[in-house]
Amino acid sequence: MTTEAATTTAEDAAEATKNKAAKATAAVKQAASDAADKSRTVAKKAAKRIDEATETTVDSAKRHPVAAAAIAVGTAAAVAGAAFGVSKLVEKRKDTKPAAKRKPAAKKPAAKPNGAATD
Repeated sequence: MTTEAATTTAEDAAEATKNKAAKATAAVKQAASDAADKSRTVAKKAAKRIDEATETTVDSAKRHPVAAAAIAVGTAAAVAGAAFGVSKLVEKRKDTKPAAKRKPAAKKPAAKPNGAATD
């Protein structure tokens, strides 16, 4: 193989790699665009359903104000009861005696230098 032939083969390989990379890039861009479009569609549907649910709730509260008030009072009572129960549990934990602490181990006497007299 001559130098010119090797150069041509290398250039052809580089061009083929470049083309494959361009195709892969285009495919990724298209997939990302499709995913973004799908996300927008789902988000719009979710927003529409939330709006409908909010409207329904408000309309029901207007048509049945006593029932709506009773539901609100019941919910508030449930939340208050839960908060009270949690506060009692926290107090109970604070009142319990903590585990006994262990006594530290006795210290060993310092080593005496060589040749020192022992008592």
